[in-house]
Amino acid sequence: MMARPNRHPVRRPARLAAAVVLTSLILASCGGSGDSKPEAPRAAVGAAPAAVGTGAAVAARTTKVASFDGTQIVTHFFPAAGLRAGGRAPTVLDGPGWGQPGETDPAAATGSIAPLVAAGYNVVTWDPRGFGGSGGAAHTDYAPFEGRDVAALVAWLARQPETQLDATGDPRVGMVGGSYGGGIQFIAAASDPRVDAIVPSIAWNSLPDSLYPDGVNKAGWAGLLCQIGQSGKNRLDTHVVDSCRAATAFGVPPADVMDWYADHGPAALLGKIRVPTLIIQGTVDTLFPLAQGIRNYQALRGRVPLKMVWFCGGHGECLTNPGPADHTEQLTISWLDRYLRQRQGTATGPGFEYVDDTGTWYGADSYPLAAAGSLAATGQGVLTLDPSMTSGSPTAAAPAAAGTAVEVAVPPPSAAGAIVGAPKLTVAYQGTADPAGAVVYAQLVDTDRHVVVDNQAVPVKLDLDGQRHSVSVDLATVAWHVTPGSHLVLQVVAGSALFAPQNSRGSVSLSLSLTVPLAKAGTPIPAS
Repeated sequence: MMARPNRHPVRRPARLAAAVVLTSLILASCGGSGDSKPEAPRAAVGAAPAAVGTGAAVAARTTKVASFDGTQIVTHFFPAAGLRAGGRAPTVLDGPGWGQPGETDPAAATGSIAPLVAAGYNVVTWDPRGFGGSGGAAHTDYAPFEGRDVAALVAWLARQPETQLDATGDPRVGMVGGSYGGGIQFIAAASDPRVDAIVPSIAWNSLPDSLYPDGVNKAGWAGLLCQIGQSGKNRLDTHVVDSCRAATAFGVPPADVMDWYADHGPAALLGKIRVPTLIIQGTVDTLFPLAQGIRNYQALRGRVPLKMVWFCGGHGECLTNPGPADHTEQLTISWLDRYLRQRQGTATGPGFEYVDDTGTWYGADSYPLAAAGSLAATGQGVLTLDPSMTSGSPTAAAPAAAGTAVEVAVPPPSAAGAIVGAPKLTVAYQGTADPAGAVVYAQLVDTDRHVVVDNQAVPVKLDLDGQRHSVSVDLATVAWHVTPGSHLVLQVVAGSALFAPQNSRGSVSLSLSLTVPLAKAGTPIPAS
């Protein structure tokens, strides 16, 4: 289940940049040659190359495409700028966010259609199964359903006179889209060899790990996603409905529902992808955090032309400098020009790009960056557990109120440096609570700005049976600039509104040991 992200809640995003729930997707993208391999020659039988055409201007149109089971998928076609009858152009499928219909206004300044058609691409948007005017029920980007719906769209596209063809029945087609529109790209590329290039933005690797990290209900997002998915005339598969019932009760869905989500991938399908892939992930995305994109990147690395980009946005709110507003848009167009239009000379930049909290973009050949030491911090304290204690919002962690967290100051570096990775936390603890199975939350706070680093908190499960125990966890992967004047503090809190409320009453003595990795920062990328 995925919402449409943006910087600002309840409005459409700034053009192709993004960060909170209930709004439009990002056409997030970035250039990057990444790990590339020579491209195989295209099949020529029935090929129809790109051409502008000399007839009347081609008009946008809406139709319904029948999927494999007869389900009608509402489909919108927007011709490339300047395309005339008799002409052909490569096409981009642009998928919407969770619970949303496809975009329909090619003139919208904040939409994702306009920059693509202006760049010379036909654009196809659609209402996913179960949403908008399409039939069926949403199965959460499941290959046997939504994956086959996209295959039907590709087959329909191959019959359109404005479509550039690589062979009979094989259109020149790429995909963009964020969140739900990002996840479907992995599914489609793994199952349909006609897809030529993808730009999945703020997507996931594993739905169970995203929605229930370490078995803890990410209730803030679960409630929002269920609200969006069940709004209006939307229709959901019964497994999704069952998971929403569990989310309402702050529990974890039954094992069969968790297995159903796990079967969705795309983790298990990534080995089938053979096309150039630009992965976009948000530093402040608390639904599908950077680790989800990293797993997808690692699975594809060395097998396809690949690039990964981290921007300040996603399912969450960018509270720091996001950098140039059009950077990801430019990178997306460059990626499509290079691998969909197949313009060999198009520069796509380094294989890994990221923006830190200062708004500076950096580039490197690949991820992870070279290590440059670490910062170590230790401390201890007693944490009171009470269901009334919480901090943050359903979509972002925030610093805890004074006196409600165990805090450990992190010593600053001796020189300016970069945290581009995941800090490691070890917790030795002893305490009692009812019930004994408790969850606390760890977050890194920048006290100068009074923000949680990249808005991220992670659950730490404890067994408070009076005995001494130890547990180690990775904090969220972040991108943050540090200097000798930085003031970072580790907070362990009893509750976070990102997750289900604290269920235990009691107290626990904590001994904390934190290692914050420093990285050799990439090369700064000048603003264009």
